[in-house]
Amino acid sequence: MEKSMLPTQVMLSAALFTWLGSCMIFDLRSRQVPTLLTVIPLILAGTWRLLQGGWILVLLTVLLILISDMRGAKWRISVGCCVAVVGISIAVSPDMTYAMLVIFAVWALWEIDAIGGADSKIIMALVLFFANGLLFIPIVLVGGIQGLVGLITRRKTIPYTVAITLGMVAWLWMTAYP
Repeated sequence: MEKSMLPTQVMLSAALFTWLGSCMIFDLRSRQVPTLLTVIPLILAGTWRLLQGGWILVLLTVLLILISDMRGAKWRISVGCCVAVVGISIAVSPDMTYAMLVIFAVWALWEIDAIGGADSKIIMALVLFFANGLLFIPIVLVGGIQGLVGLITRRKTIPYTVAITLGMVAWLWMTAYP
């Protein structure tokens, strides 16, 4: 029997790709994504995850964002690591554990300025919405290919929203047609 997409899935996919496409266009044009395009989806994804019973993932995300506002920059990663370890120790499933690891990894990359704030908020929102850290794998793979292209073309920076969008397309395709 062939799988068909329900109207709700089609609408959610359209909304998801409209949002990611908008972020990507802003990033490609100006190298900045407006705060409203990242914070509002992050809040909506957190609310959705709360309604689905994933309070521990939301709590970890909120605590890590609050830790980012701490004054002692050298202590933030250590405190964030402790918070993540406590959260992971009470995670209820392997999927939740992996999602928490991805949230922490993305936050830590943001803290050390390896990725931008918009990129990290977009990835965190996606992980919160889908509660599946495996979506990070195709994003990282596409990002690696994007980095190689940048190296070959001698570009110093490449907007990572392209990798996020293409990685999400790959992840959704892989999960829809296993």
